[in-house]
Formats: sequence, structure tokens, C-alpha cells
Amino acid sequence: MRTRHSLVLASLAFGCGPKDDVPLLRTDHCPVEGSCDAGGPVDGGPITIPPEPLEPWDQTGAGPLTGIFAVETTINARVGIPVETRQVFRLRIVQKGKSLQQKTTLCAFKLPKVEGLATLVIPPELQSLMSQKHVEAAGEFLSSESLIGAGYAPPPSLLVVGAKLGDPAHDPLPTKDDLSKAIDEDQDGNPGVTLLASVVTCGEGKFEKLFVALRTGVKLGGKVITPDRIEGKADVDLDQTVIGYSNDCLTTAAQINILVEPGSPFRAIRVGQAEDIDDNGNVSCPEIAAGASKLFGDFWTK
Repeated sequence: MRTRHSLVLASLAFGCGPKDDVPLLRTDHCPVEGSCDAGGPVDGGPITIPPEPLEPWDQTGAGPLTGIFAVETTINARVGIPVETRQVFRLRIVQKGKSLQQKTTLCAFKLPKVEGLATLVIPPELQSLMSQKHVEAAGEFLSSESLIGAGYAPPPSLLVVGAKLGDPAHDPLPTKDDLSKAIDEDQDGNPGVTLLASVVTCGEGKFEKLFVALRTGVKLGGKVITPDRIEGKADVDLDQTVIGYSNDCLTTAAQINILVEPGSPFRAIRVGQAEDIDDNGNVSCPEIAAGASKLFGDFWTK
């Protein structure tokens, strides 16, 4: 079944505001107002590499699937015409036989720019918030101890921002008419979390603020191709409600409906020293985002 949700079509990119004493990959700046390139994860502004150590997990007797993977899901959808969205995750795995300990983190979330509609930019505060909301799981997620060709079926991961829900997977997100479950999670003084939005109705190149609650979930099901690669299909859920905006010119764009097709393809590729920009033995989300175009193609630089 297709998943229907209300979502502004956009190109999501990392925002601005580098921290001190961390590697900086770009030096251009995204203004809140004015023009801004919001292409891929490395196009919208600087990417900083915070000093994140590798998780201190016990790797005694760990199998060959153990390591860090960059996972890309390609999401096919329709909004009158076919469109494509993509997400990139960091997946840390420790394998022992059929059992895996793993941690999944959403690193980059990019939607296609559709002419005449909207472009969104994720501010750095929101991107940082999303990257902190990892999902950990452990269990027999492999169908066989014989790794090549083994089925890979971990439990679903779920991310909710801008809302506090009793049942995060099923409770409705807050709306403009009912803000009781909305929380100012990025702590900018507005309900929900804030995206920067540029639409034709607001003026050429001008960015306004869109306040949203966002839920995204993914359930992977695939096969181990090699110890360095897993491929398969992903059931992706995307759900967003607009609970406010800084300018009424965003009203129409906030009501666009998208149909998400089931069975999105995913590929998980092992990352290592080449992607470890700060050479600390860990490949973090910003480092995976920085290497997305090299790993997965020029979609992430458009």
C-alpha cells in the first residue's frame, strides 16, 4: 500500500554555522534570507566533523560483517508526476554468527527540487538533532551464519522530531489546530522544528521559516552480497505536518500531498579509512554525508 502524507517538496541540505576546533569542509554560507544553494549534503553550507569516538562495543569474536556502513535508500513517490527522494544512514554493526548489534542514524535526507513548488533547507540545529536520534537494536537479524547470501532483516528504525508522542509509530502528529503534542525540540522559540523554505509565492530567492513535526521510519530487508555490501528493499514511511510558518505565502506549499511507493531499493556500502576525515577511527554522520556523492553518485551534488 502506498503511504500518503502531506509534505513540501524540497531539496534538503546541511545548513550553516561551523563549530570551533573541528574540520571544516566548506566555507560558503547559507543566509536565512537571500539566495542559497540547497543541493546535496555538501552543497548547502559547511559541514563540520565533531570529534565523535567509535562506540565502545565488545568486538571479541566478531565476524566479517562487523564495521560501519553508509546506507542509501532511494524512495520513489508521486506528486502528480513521479519524483525521487533519498536518505543516507550510518549503520554500525558488530556481527557474531547470526546475531547483530547495530546502531542506525539518519545522516542526510534529500528531496528533489520541483520547479514551481518549494526548496527547503535543514538548519544546522535540526540536522544535529536528527543525527543524535539513533536507534540501537540487537538480535538474530541474519538468516544464516554463512554470510554470503544470508538474509538481512533488522527491526524498523523510527525518527520523530518536533513532537512528543505516546506511540511514536502510530499517534497522529500535531497540527496547527492542536499543538498539544508539539515541542520546540530545536529550541528556537517556535513550535516543532524549523525548516527554511523558499517558494515562488514568497519572492525569488527569499527564505521563510516553516515549523513542522516530522516522522520518518525505514524497515530494511535484503541480502548480504559480500562482507562489504548489503542490498535489498526498504519500506519507508514519511510523515510531516506543518504546524506554523513565518509568512502566509507558504500556505499552499504546506498542503502538497505525496504518494510514497513501497519497496524502495537500498544499498549498504562499507566505509573506512578513506571516509574517516578526522582520522579518529570512526566514520561519523558528517563524514558519511561528505562522501555521499563519491559513494552513491552525483544525486548528492545536484
